[in-house]
Amino acid sequence: MNYKIIENITSDNFILKMLSLGKPIETSLVGHFDEEGRGSRRDIDLPLHRDGDYSKEISSKHSIDWVGLYCIRGCGSAITIIEDGDSLTEINLKKGQAVIINNRICRHARKGKVGNRILLRVWIEDNHKQ
Repeated sequence: MNYKIIENITSDNFILKMLSLGKPIETSLVGHFDEEGRGSRRDIDLPLHRDGDYSKEISSKHSIDWVGLYCIRGCGSAITIIEDGDSLTEINLKKGQAVIINNRICRHARKGKVGNRILLRVWIEDNHKQ
């Protein structure tokens, strides 16, 4: 699986699904909280990237293999874009939806207004790697 969009999942089941993929590295809320600083906390477009590209302290200690985004509160027009090879997928995450992204293979971006939307983001280091 390079990425998977999950409909109608509870936050508990989302967290359990993420934990089944490996060791949690970081959890955070992604929303419009700041006027400056980290892009994930601002109401700005984000270019295609892999999580860890801008978090050198964490990525130097851990491999961020999986990124999970769970929509706690939907609002705004923010679109999550997932690049998987030559393919681009766009999704406006709604409450109770989630996306799990293979951070080694796919890149993702955000465009549009975040508004009041809040996502739970989980970074996982794959402890099943060979």
